[in-house]
Amino acid sequence: MINIIPQAKYLLEQQISLPPKIRSKPSAIFNIVKQFYSVIQPLVERTSYFPNLSTDTYCTLVRRNAPIFGTINSIFIMREINAFDHLAFLNGCRIIYGNEGMKHFDKLTAKLEKNGTLIKIMLLIVAFSTNCSIVLHDNTENMTSISSLLSIVSIQNVIVTMFWKYLVYQYGFVLAVRLFNSFIKYALDALQILNEQSNVQHNDMVDTVIEETTRLLTIED
Repeated sequence: MINIIPQAKYLLEQQISLPPKIRSKPSAIFNIVKQFYSVIQPLVERTSYFPNLSTDTYCTLVRRNAPIFGTINSIFIMREINAFDHLAFLNGCRIIYGNEGMKHFDKLTAKLEKNGTLIKIMLLIVAFSTNCSIVLHDNTENMTSISSLLSIVSIQNVIVTMFWKYLVYQYGFVLAVRLFNSFIKYALDALQILNEQSNVQHNDMVDTVIEETTRLLTIED
């Protein structure tokens, strides 16, 4: 799993060093948040499953899953580095997402599992998911037409099985069931909030991450 925490801490320190007038500007905040979304690329590429994916398949996964992956990863990283203890960062997020958006963010943070290992496996599941995204009709894209769909399903089965075995080993069967259900509920809650609280600035940032990621892969291919 990619460890972005040291880099996130460095970015926060860099933000603090900026002149007061620009510390809380959206551009300064998005320079940090963008990194949390961009992690989906190295995460997928460093798995043993990546060589089995076609370029089209990989690009489709990134387009579909970057928003929810980035949301959950942002919550996890910001909690780990106590990002909201930095007033400039907190104020910048309020400017972008508003007070209501920050309330929803606080709720998701409070509900996020404390076990970092579980969250990392959870992010891996989301990265390779074919049905964990906001449904937007697009005639040009159809996941069922991807030639390697069966390979993706196979990857999903391996990761989810690993997740389940870890839960049972760590917590026992009964609690494992509850935690697995909580994971599903959390993903659904995050999707709902992401859909209801989205704004132009945030969406433009996510679109930029997706465009840069897919363009780099296309060039490399």
